[in-house]
Amino acid sequence: MKTRFSIFYFALISAILFASCSNNPTPEKLPLSVKNNLNLLPEKPQFVMYINFKYLRTTEFWKKNIADSMLTSENTFGSLLNVFKTATGATISDGLDEIFFANSWTGENAIVMKGSFDKTKMTGFLSNDSLFEKVEGANSFSYYKHKPSNTAFFLKDNFTLCASNYTEQLARMKDISDTSNTGLVKNEELMKAINAIMYKESLWLVSAERMFIRGIFANFIDMKSGKGFDKEGKDTTSVQQDSLSRTDEFILNRLYEKVSSISLNGKIKNEVDLVLQFECADRESTLYVDKLFNGIIGLAKISSAGRKDQKDTAFEKILNDINLQNFDNTFLLTMKINSENIQDFRNSNLLINK
Repeated sequence: MKTRFSIFYFALISAILFASCSNNPTPEKLPLSVKNNLNLLPEKPQFVMYINFKYLRTTEFWKKNIADSMLTSENTFGSLLNVFKTATGATISDGLDEIFFANSWTGENAIVMKGSFDKTKMTGFLSNDSLFEKVEGANSFSYYKHKPSNTAFFLKDNFTLCASNYTEQLARMKDISDTSNTGLVKNEELMKAINAIMYKESLWLVSAERMFIRGIFANFIDMKSGKGFDKEGKDTTSVQQDSLSRTDEFILNRLYEKVSSISLNGKIKNEVDLVLQFECADRESTLYVDKLFNGIIGLAKISSAGRKDQKDTAFEKILNDINLQNFDNTFLLTMKINSENIQDFRNSNLLINK
């Protein structure tokens, strides 16, 4: 009897361990309020970004590390955030709760801002500012345009501002309701990618566009030669090294079949668990991506160590903090950002395609 129980428990534990290694991690559920705003965005964007300022303002990380720099950015003359701040009275620090942004290869964008907007103040201000003009569109649809940036916008209701540089997109946003099955929600591939995002509460950026994904991988492949990462943050790459090798091109072309989507997301409280997440076609593809990143980071460490002086560079510190995980169809590259290493990330172009 004792032997049977031992076998049973061994089998049970083995099954649990096997399941935990092979199954994908459980992503956070997409809030219904967020999903209801995705139909306002274009159906086939290059990428989609979401930021929940209302939540972020409550976190210690935001208060200690981001609030002051974000306020400076918001006050910069001519910035898009400052345009809406001036027009509506809502700011990142107070009144602006969420922002949705989608962009496409052809140049048109769509912005949805959620918050508390003062319609009376907005109307009074815009009618007396020469940088803005009121446009009377078709079917009694009127909106405002910021002349320097060519950004058109209107208040859909007291809590929703819609904006775009493409007036046809703006008109579509006017006629859409919360229950409309249109726009981004019709894009099954991208909605699948959004639902797969690990952390959805505070901020995420996602793309299922192959060229966008290729650009992210091309940037990481540049890491293996230490491109652009000397101890002073200067580009040390010669002109001859700028073009990708045939091997690199082969790798990037194979990724078209293996990676379905990419997202950057994070869990933010006292610190940030930043995740670069890849959804892959199958298990074999996930293992391929895992091996590729292990090789890229390994070569980058070797290259960086060859130029190493007495102190670790910001890039080397970041490399040492990267954690790689692979599951059934998901590959995760995670990095922890806190008050101690945030300056290293600010000095690094690790996730920026130059």
